[in-house]
Amino acid sequence: MIAKTQSAAAPSLLTSRWTRPLALLAVAGLGVGAASLAVAPARALSALLAGAMLALAASLGGLAWLALFQVSNAGFFVVFKRVLEALAAALPMGAVMLLALLPGAPILYGWAHAAAATDPIVQNRHGFQTLTAFSLRMGLFLVLWLGFSYALRRESRAQDLDGDVSHTRRAVAISAVFLLLGGYSISLASVDWLMSADPHWASTIYGFYSIGGVLLTGALATLITVLALRRAGRLPELNESHLHDLGKLLFAFCTFWAYLWFSQFLLIWYANLPEETAWILTRTRNGWAPWFYGNVLINWALPFVLLLPRGAKRDPAYLARVAALVLVGRFVDLWLQVAPANQPHAPALPWIEAAVFVGTVSLFALVVARALGKEPLIARHDPYLEEALHHRT
Repeated sequence: MIAKTQSAAAPSLLTSRWTRPLALLAVAGLGVGAASLAVAPARALSALLAGAMLALAASLGGLAWLALFQVSNAGFFVVFKRVLEALAAALPMGAVMLLALLPGAPILYGWAHAAAATDPIVQNRHGFQTLTAFSLRMGLFLVLWLGFSYALRRESRAQDLDGDVSHTRRAVAISAVFLLLGGYSISLASVDWLMSADPHWASTIYGFYSIGGVLLTGALATLITVLALRRAGRLPELNESHLHDLGKLLFAFCTFWAYLWFSQFLLIWYANLPEETAWILTRTRNGWAPWFYGNVLINWALPFVLLLPRGAKRDPAYLARVAALVLVGRFVDLWLQVAPANQPHAPALPWIEAAVFVGTVSLFALVVARALGKEPLIARHDPYLEEALHHRT
């Protein structure tokens, strides 16, 4: 039975006990990143870009899973459907962070450097890789994703009011279009915002690699938010089977990410082309090797072993620790996409990166908590709600 407290918009997920510390961490962490622009601009910009992409990946991942579940007529997810919608509602945060970094593009991206004017490889792409075209594409992608996020949440809110099942049918149609356009746009955006940091390198699998990262980050953000709600006693409808399925989702997409990582690495190693191997060599020299191989360890090897037992995926405290590990791994993975292209040597003490990571996660938690407080935590008129409440695995 749905708790009576869920019949109206829920109060904020975070009490002042948590809101104030998170706000302070957000201001301090992102403030350190902004202040570091004066002393280490390339390093600070790389960390801030990784933070922005982490926030965007969590929001886009939530939106993607919402669309995938609706298109496939899944029922079990309705208990935490509002979590996916709250993640999607946080898209503006990542968008603002990314747009704020546009003035730093000449430092972040090799094709925007002054020296690129004499680079024949860059000049061959001059019509595509210009700051104007880059900015226009960024705006187009962000508007597209924000539009789909708004449309799906609008249908869900309307169904809460009138209970009309036609809203579910419209949401399925919107989701199908998003999955088509979203996958293509995420691939293009990742090439623009991450891969082009090194203009001499290209990977034909990079778009799939980025989509895998978005889906993994979305599953991770969903699990962390659900665990926080459960710990706060705010989602009594969630049972061990829901946790088990979310744990399996995290397990599966850590492995999917690793498959794409290894596929890219293997093709570069096997082909042994100078323009491709340079990307790997840059990340395995000058202090970057521990980060490069550690990336695989914390994004796949450790989660794979830790999540193998069935009981591990049904234990909230255990899942929370694994999720925290993978969350760090997602930031490291994104940071490694851009930082080595702008920093010859890995930082001995990554204090700027750690501050930006903490600041980004804290701000994102505040934004998601605010979104969760605007709607009932249970979509009470969803046609699959009864199935979700009695879900067992």
